[in-house]
Amino acid sequence: MTGTDKTYFDVVVIGGGPAGITACLELSRSSELKTLLVENESDLGGIPRSAHVFFGLRDQKRLYTGAGYARMLDRQVRKTATTLLTRSTVLDILPGDHKGPHRVRVATPRGMKIYECRYLLLATGCYESSREKRLIAGTRPAGIFTTGTLQKMVNLEGLRPGRRAVIIGTEHVSFSSAMSLKHAGVSIAGMVEEDDDYQTYALPAKLMSTWWGFPIYRQHGVNMILGHKRVEGVELQNRATGEVFRLDCDTVVVTGRFRPDAALIFDGALQEDPDTTGPVVDLQYETSVRNIFAAGNVLRGANTHDLCALEGRYAAKSIVRRSQGSDEDKEDAVFIKAEHPIRYAVPQRVDPKTARAHRASWFKPGASIQTARTLKRPVLEAYCGEEKVWSKSYGKIVANTTVPLPIECFDWDRIDPHVGLSLRVLTR
Repeated sequence: MTGTDKTYFDVVVIGGGPAGITACLELSRSSELKTLLVENESDLGGIPRSAHVFFGLRDQKRLYTGAGYARMLDRQVRKTATTLLTRSTVLDILPGDHKGPHRVRVATPRGMKIYECRYLLLATGCYESSREKRLIAGTRPAGIFTTGTLQKMVNLEGLRPGRRAVIIGTEHVSFSSAMSLKHAGVSIAGMVEEDDDYQTYALPAKLMSTWWGFPIYRQHGVNMILGHKRVEGVELQNRATGEVFRLDCDTVVVTGRFRPDAALIFDGALQEDPDTTGPVVDLQYETSVRNIFAAGNVLRGANTHDLCALEGRYAAKSIVRRSQGSDEDKEDAVFIKAEHPIRYAVPQRVDPKTARAHRASWFKPGASIQTARTLKRPVLEAYCGEEKVWSKSYGKIVANTTVPLPIECFDWDRIDPHVGLSLRVLTR
């Protein structure tokens, strides 16, 4: 990293979505730390800017539309002393030593800038897996979108993406895509799911498909996308019977399977979790590098916006405590490893002392997991080596839905930090 044009801030926050903005609001409220917020788009607010409804419940204690929620966050952060840098892309970060500052190299509308800071917060969000990542065969015609590109086209630009669409996936965001398509006047030929169960809550999924009159093809895979200049259809295959058939459409929306937008950690400076491909953090949201924190969907892919905002607030509180000299004594960290079908566990590094005081809740940030598929009557178990130190039965765990992990209930007296913990699922 070269250059002499350096500017110092106490805190640099990377990402202007719910986690990043809420962190800045907390830093402004509870400290006098000089803060810079860097966002690569022109407008603040992140994904909610182009989304629909049900925003703000847990962090704002009221409901907003997506656009209203983004505008509210934008207004609030502009009332603070936070320096806002939009249309700017962070190219790389260079962690400092134990006492030295971290450096951030940023491409701005006014050229290349280098910012130095004592604390750094990554809040860069996530992205959906593309058609290429899913290895869907076929040609490359026009008319293939992710939910994000679809919603920007429809909700921000007022454009109609096509006339008849097929949606791949049944996650929460898949039904948000259906809302955007219906808003644009696009009929839905069907929704396709490889698994034998929905990857969201079954009742709302059934109600929406019935109300809007489209079928959901469960246990079906997409063999290929058909068409040359424009999508003409998709070839589906029933996984149970082997039957192959064509579904005509001119638009395909590939939804879900979110991954962290964590390119800034790929140089190896920060420890990466192979399960999430995001940074490893502890319960204070600190990464493997001292004074570099991470919050929101950069940690694991898609989580609800309000929990991301609460994580940003909590990470900011951790930064404020550190700046005030409150550095609690910690025991040896215990690493938590998730085994399939658990997608991940966050945090991955847990201090037993902090874990004993942890309180799992659906309404605050903390330890959590998600599963790769919907599980009926599962039992979650935690092992240290081959010794079981916790278990809990559930009626149902819906895929891609955050489930609080009550690590305070683990038998920490029997856990060896050098062995670590593994989380497993026993299905009955």
